[in-house]
Amino acid sequence: MKLISAVVLALVSAAMAYPTAANNNAQVVKRQNLQHDVDASVPAMSDASGNVVPFSSTLVFQAAAADGQ
Repeated sequence: MKLISAVVLALVSAAMAYPTAANNNAQVVKRQNLQHDVDASVPAMSDASGNVVPFSSTLVFQAAAADGQ
């Protein structure tokens, strides 16, 4: 009985999450501007613009400091 309840709950959740209407305002997300070719085996971070750059402790964006806090 517990398994049946779990399966029914999973199916109901999946049915509720399925989009019923097409999103007419959907746009393709613009690809990030790759400034550096970052190797996956080295530490990396994202800059204030969201681009992935090699990690450097001197270039870490500090949002609180930028806001004057």
